[in-house]
Amino acid sequence: MKKQMIMAAAIVIGLALISGCGDSGSGQVKTGFLSDYSKLEAASDSSYRYLNKSQLGNYKAFIVEPVSVYFKAGAKAIEAKSEGKMTEQDIKDLANYLHSAILTAINNSGRTIAYRPGPGIARLRVAITDIEETNVVLAAVPQSRMLTGAGVGGASMEAEVVDSVTGRQVGAVVEQQAGSRVPFTGLSDWGGAKSAMDEWAKRLQQRLNESR
Repeated sequence: MKKQMIMAAAIVIGLALISGCGDSGSGQVKTGFLSDYSKLEAASDSSYRYLNKSQLGNYKAFIVEPVSVYFKAGAKAIEAKSEGKMTEQDIKDLANYLHSAILTAINNSGRTIAYRPGPGIARLRVAITDIEETNVVLAAVPQSRMLTGAGVGGASMEAEVVDSVTGRQVGAVVEQQAGSRVPFTGLSDWGGAKSAMDEWAKRLQQRLNESR
């Protein structure tokens, strides 16, 4: 009996070590893109966030870096690329789409875009960590007839706001976002990913508005 208990304990410890490999201790996979993961807290099963609202309100302008691509381990985009379902141009177009959506959100919040560090200026860094293709057939099925979000596609990302002078992190997010059903997906392979990016930009604008 004692030997069985020891074996069971060893199995439990082994599983815990395996499941914890590559995450921050709170469940999300780290790519190493963010300058700091330690402040992130779970907002949902697919979202981890940190935000200092009082500090965010001190910034009147943002330097927006070009959107990076840091596919996390096990990303569906890696498989899609290997199978020829996703091209480098697809990835570039989606990164540019998200960058444009971010710029629009900042401008709509009453802030301005800056190009040099300085007091009252923050730097926004964003990376796409996964892209999931939309299944246009499944996405067209009415939501009332689907038990899950199958087919809607989506995307994952990591982002942070840091002070442009000190580099201090003001806010960060690691998130996976599903797309929307048609007509919002636009019946395209990457419509769900764009829908997810639109949602991120919408929430960015909301956070900036709330911090004023």
